[in-house]
Amino acid sequence: MAWISESRLQALDRDYRTWSPSRIADYQLARINELWDQAFRSIPYYRRLVENGLPRRFASLPQYIATAPPLTREILQNTDVPCWSRDPRPDSRRVTGGTTARRLQVPAWRREYDENRLDAWLGRSWYGVSPRHRLMLYWGHGRELGAGWRDTVNRWRRSVKDRIQNYRRHSGFDMSEAALEQAGRRLLEDGAHFVLGYACYLDRLARANAHLSSSYAALGLKVVIGGAEAFPFEDSETRIGEVFHAPVGMEYGSEETGRVAHTHPDGGYRVFWKSHLLEYHPGSEWQDVFVTCLFPRCTPLFRYRLHDAYEVSGESRRAAGCSTLSFARVTGRSNRTIRLPNGRRLHPQAVLYVIQGLSGVNGYQAVCRKDQVTLNVTVSRPLAEADVERARAAARQVDPQFGALLTVREVAELERTAAGKTPLILVRDGSDDGGVGSAEGAGGADSASARVGG
Repeated sequence: MAWISESRLQALDRDYRTWSPSRIADYQLARINELWDQAFRSIPYYRRLVENGLPRRFASLPQYIATAPPLTREILQNTDVPCWSRDPRPDSRRVTGGTTARRLQVPAWRREYDENRLDAWLGRSWYGVSPRHRLMLYWGHGRELGAGWRDTVNRWRRSVKDRIQNYRRHSGFDMSEAALEQAGRRLLEDGAHFVLGYACYLDRLARANAHLSSSYAALGLKVVIGGAEAFPFEDSETRIGEVFHAPVGMEYGSEETGRVAHTHPDGGYRVFWKSHLLEYHPGSEWQDVFVTCLFPRCTPLFRYRLHDAYEVSGESRRAAGCSTLSFARVTGRSNRTIRLPNGRRLHPQAVLYVIQGLSGVNGYQAVCRKDQVTLNVTVSRPLAEADVERARAAARQVDPQFGALLTVREVAELERTAAGKTPLILVRDGSDDGGVGSAEGAGGADSASARVGG
């Protein structure tokens, strides 16, 4: 964990305010060429691309975008031609899937997270927040749920880091009315300066605690920031802002890329262009998201496709005609929540926690019925009974009834909608009427999950 220097943040913010588009383009091109040189010299996938005719060096950003092939999840999942560096060896893996229902494990170095932590604080600084301000974080915290000695150590380490960073944490898995009211009271008790949480959780938190609005006004919150998904309803931002008496922001990114952009009080999103290149292709108001990470990574991401889309406007800024520096908004998907017979609603990230300990799982989908929650999985190898019990044990840690209802089933393919989408949560047997295992819709858009809180 690296301490965030306020002087370093101020210097970074000055660069973002003063650099010209041409200087930004020169900087991004230099970073791409440096990282590309390292990649094709040490990583089989990129070595093969250069051997098949791709340049060793790009003359411009437009040439890079026109020449380098897009990187997809399918390519990253192909272990026959590795896309990651073995020197130095990976320290960890970025495990993601979230709203796509496709599991992905990306080898990573710990130092990668320090780069993106600075971006997070830059975005928060636009709302007057600094590292000395206290954060109330509503997140999943799956790694702290276990009962083993490693889990105990993780909780202790996490509490020490939280004290140093001035964080307060509250689980964002449980979205039942009683749990939301408890979470709302804790915000008053802990006296945070700003709030960050799952976007859908924040919407429900505001609606469940509207009666405490006057008390929240006394907190003087600087900002309430959503992440991991879009706000579920058209009035979500308005509602959250009214209840908590604070501006409402959003961070955008993914577990694979880290934070790519952040909303700004003046409107729209600002791209963290020193650490990410977000592509622009002329001719469309809505742009598919292709991201290049501009900092050293165990798994480099060149033109990585996120399957979201962002909207450009007349005020959107660009460098070299193809690097987006600001945009209006982003869209994707927002998942349903799982509702259990004991009245608890669980955030869909609870499903990701359940499958994290299962090796060989490529895709997953929760099918909710009145008397059962079935976790359908596609696998590269058959699951053993110990694997299934591990998933049930993880579900019990989230909620005992969730574990009791859960069954795991191997399938050849996950179910798709008529539009060809693969939803993470499916509802069957009329369970949407409030019965066991039902899921509650949340319409709207979504950004993929980003690592939060150190």
